Amino acid sequence: MSLWIAATWGLVGSAVSEALNLYAMMRPTTESKGRWQWPWRDKRDRPIVMFAVALRALAGTGLAAAASAGGLATTAFATFTFGVAAPLVIAKMFDQIRVLDRPSTEDNQPGRSDDDAA
Repeated sequence: MSLWIAATWGLVGSAVSEALNLYAMMRPTTESKGRWQWPWRDKRDRPIVMFAVALRALAGTGLAAAASAGGLATTAFATFTFGVAAPLVIAKMFDQIRVLDRPSTEDNQPGRSDDDAA
C-alpha cells in the first residue's frame, strides 16, 4: 500500500474518531435543557477547539502513515485503526494532566493581616 493511501485511511479513521468525540460533547444533557450545544462555552474558544481537533486528526494521519512505512500496518483496516486510535490516546493522555487555577493577585499581596510569615 502506498504511503498516500495509508495516510488517507488514517485521516478517515481520525475523522471518525473526532466525529464521535464531537457528538459526545454536543449531545443534549440535562444541563443544556435537552438542547444540542457547541463544544465551546464562548465564541473565543472556538478556534482553539477546532485547532485541537485538527491536530488530533493530523496525528492519526501521521501515525497511520508511519506505521505503513515501517511495515507495521499493511492493510487499509490496519491504517484505519491507527487513525482511530491516535486521537483517543492523545485525548486520554491530556485527561491525565491536572490544570491548577492561579491564585488571584489580591491573595499574594505582602503585608496582609492574614499573612503567616509576619
